[in-house]
Amino acid sequence: MGSEFRWDVARQAANLVGALFQFGMTAAASATIQGVVDEGPRSLVEPALYAFTIWVLIFTLSLAYAVYQALPSNRDNPLLRRVGPFTAAAFFCTGLWSVFVPLRQFGLAQLMLISIFIFLLLAYLRLSWYAREHDLGIGERWLVALPIGPFLGWITAANAVSLTAEAVRRELVAPGGVGEAALGTVLLLVGALLTCAVILLGRTGPVQGYLTYGATVLWALTGILVNQYAYSLVTTGAALLAAALVAIVLFGALRGGRAGGDARRSARPGTA
Repeated sequence: MGSEFRWDVARQAANLVGALFQFGMTAAASATIQGVVDEGPRSLVEPALYAFTIWVLIFTLSLAYAVYQALPSNRDNPLLRRVGPFTAAAFFCTGLWSVFVPLRQFGLAQLMLISIFIFLLLAYLRLSWYAREHDLGIGERWLVALPIGPFLGWITAANAVSLTAEAVRRELVAPGGVGEAALGTVLLLVGALLTCAVILLGRTGPVQGYLTYGATVLWALTGILVNQYAYSLVTTGAALLAAALVAIVLFGALRGGRAGGDARRSARPGTA
């Protein structure tokens, strides 16, 4: 039994265990996590409660991905070898986030959110780079690209929200004041620019990845608009501007992606 085989099995097991760990820990600690969140002051960038239902989709897609990549037929899949270590790390960090928040280890929890973003971004980029030179199968599009997109999108937005809350918690800015509104505005706009860059970097990959990534960020920004319009015109305006920027870039990427796909198909022998 070669070392490559052992690494493949370890990667498959890590993703399966990690997906179960993140779901199990978050489900078990959900009530405690909500209680800890409710203890703090109202955030000027927190989305409406309904927006957090995106986790149902994220966990479902993560489990579907974990099962798909664990199939014996996918053990030596070159795409899964490229993205698998990073998705597994993101799953375990998500589970650890659900451990640290109830323990009120907010610094460690924030570190987990940043780590999840980095790991998922690497998986997303490696997927896009691989797709430039290889035709992806149905499973790779719907059970690899699709799970990564919404997860990365939500974590992108979550970091902007969480960093603002962490600044308030550490008394770097006053809760509900000009400082929090200014910081939240900056983080929302920086997050929007980052989102636009990620969409553009991923547009060479499957549409299931970059479309769901951008759509999930828009979902989060809409939640902020709904939740904050009566409390902060500043952060509401920032969320609206951020959403407009993301929507414009996403629309442009979709148009460019369709044109590029048509060009690639027409360049193949035997196609019109």
